[in-house]
Amino acid sequence: MSTTTGTLDFVVGDETFKTWYKVLGDLKSGVRPVVLLHGGPGIPHHGLLGHDELYKRHKIPIVWYDQVGCGASTHLPDKPASFWTPELFMDELENVLAKLGIADDYDLLGHSWGGMLAAQFAATRHPTGLKRIVLTNTPAAMRLWDESNAILLPQMPQEAQDAIRKHEEDGTIDDPEYKAAMHQYYTKHVCR
Repeated sequence: MSTTTGTLDFVVGDETFKTWYKVLGDLKSGVRPVVLLHGGPGIPHHGLLGHDELYKRHKIPIVWYDQVGCGASTHLPDKPASFWTPELFMDELENVLAKLGIADDYDLLGHSWGGMLAAQFAATRHPTGLKRIVLTNTPAAMRLWDESNAILLPQMPQEAQDAIRKHEEDGTIDDPEYKAAMHQYYTKHVCR
């Protein structure tokens, strides 16, 4: 089982960042690879490692990568919120596809945020090499996501509800109180 890891230069304006990647299998084998898009943004590829079964069982080459800002890719803690756009992540995906030489024939599997990224990428960039998309645990629309959260948040202890609402309204989501309340929320409703 051949595995390759490395980094790819990702140029944004006059800056160059590193995108970490891992390939399981041979991208030149003639079998269409699947590129895995992780959740978050900000949650690295590790949660998708179980998809190695696609290679083990069917010899489908797998590409994992950590989106810029997390995991083993360049971290950018000082970038303003305006830097982190879907266009940035779609540009990075195009860069990964081009530099790995698979832009003409590949599938995407997007999990959570990665599913939203895959759907927007397909709908707005119309990539000719994209053959299939698999969306896992991803919202179909932000409106539905918001409606679901409106149902789930009241199931939390009042203290957690108050902290989440307060910090989201104040824009202080880096506050430890908010992070602790969101950890409770994720434990109860997301990562079960």
